[in-house]
Amino acid sequence: MALDSKNNIKSVFIVPAASAVTTGTKMVPGATPTGSVVITNMSNVVLTTGTGTNGVQNYSKIKIIKDRGANLPLQQVILDLADVKAVSAISGAPSTEQVSYIGYNGTTGNIQVLASNFYTIKLEHVPNAFAYGKRPANYKYGTYQSPLGLTQNSAGQANIANGLVASLVQNFVPNRSTDWKVKSELVISDTTTAFGATTATSMVFTKYSKAVTVNTGAAGVTIAAGTYLRLGATTSTTSPVYRVATGAVIGATSSGTIVLEVAYQGDTSTITVAGGVTFIVTPAGDFGIKITGLKQQYDVNRWRQYDKVRFNVLLDGFPNTATPTAVTTTAAFDGIGVYEQAANDEYISWGDEGQVFVDQVPPLFREQDAASGTQYSPAVISWLNELPSLIGAGENKGQVILYFAGALVAGVFTPAVGTQANIVSVFNSWRASSFPATNWPDVVV
Repeated sequence: MALDSKNNIKSVFIVPAASAVTTGTKMVPGATPTGSVVITNMSNVVLTTGTGTNGVQNYSKIKIIKDRGANLPLQQVILDLADVKAVSAISGAPSTEQVSYIGYNGTTGNIQVLASNFYTIKLEHVPNAFAYGKRPANYKYGTYQSPLGLTQNSAGQANIANGLVASLVQNFVPNRSTDWKVKSELVISDTTTAFGATTATSMVFTKYSKAVTVNTGAAGVTIAAGTYLRLGATTSTTSPVYRVATGAVIGATSSGTIVLEVAYQGDTSTITVAGGVTFIVTPAGDFGIKITGLKQQYDVNRWRQYDKVRFNVLLDGFPNTATPTAVTTTAAFDGIGVYEQAANDEYISWGDEGQVFVDQVPPLFREQDAASGTQYSPAVISWLNELPSLIGAGENKGQVILYFAGALVAGVFTPAVGTQANIVSVFNSWRASSFPATNWPDVVV
């Protein structure tokens, strides 16, 4: 990844929701709470709206300054009103992973059954060419040979779906796939049954383990082999389902262990049974396979190639009937203003410290204000400075990106009262109607 050039100069400020800084304050390191971002004049005096004392409209040039603490220099950038060409602001949006269904998809569909047939699911992962350069597609398979005697009913679908899920899980065990990963689980159309209030109270599921600890109430619980556990409400037909291989009779107010046929694929968690785990002994409806992309590892200092797992689902050997087994996919979404994007931009914006490329060994560690797990909403100020020269025309252009930290309300961001709201109002006074004061535009995804 090459550094920014003079034709793409990027200044990035992470703007927390913080108390307002008093107008007229002289910005020096440590003068305000660490992380405060303000607009000042060229003498570093904090400005307000209008044309009065310390009014921003008295100046054609301003600074955006961040106080990084008493022992660090200020982060700052100069803007000339004549150079500002465009501004924009948009509400952030969380990222989502790809989800593909084979057969039943939570609403419709099924798995077509054929006895003594070899079923193949091929997952084709095509790496992001921008992030990784040109790489060949990578494939993972799930296969299953159906036995004799199956018919087009729920039991036949269950047999095939379970076999294919077990194969996919085996081919994606952690030590066999480091570049991209998915989790494969069953879904069923049946309405499941809630456990009694005094039977099972909670269950402990461990990632990549078949063993599940069941904690009971006053009545105890019996969970038989072959029971299907849905990790969701009774009618939550897109929630994952696991079949029990080894059941247990567990007494009152105690704990016992059951064993799943396929290892649990989610994150380790203790799930309260009430509303969180339901069951069915003999499904009568349709089955599907739910394949979900897993979030990739990310380290801004070592590897800044943020990307989502995207894959094509290809079926082979599935019966070509009048109603063939369908694949339904909801695409992954990178998000807007997610931590990885803010961290990438912040890291690169620090510029050249002697290296030609920022991908190096050992990695170059830099200060970071972007916080993992935080949602940001970006405001962008684009500028162009045309520089006359004795040897020809030249220009510098770039962007100032302000990542405003803060939760979304109904998918929309509003700058918090304090430094965030002050930045918007003062900048809008300097360059009329640049940013919305509230309810930044959102993107429907």
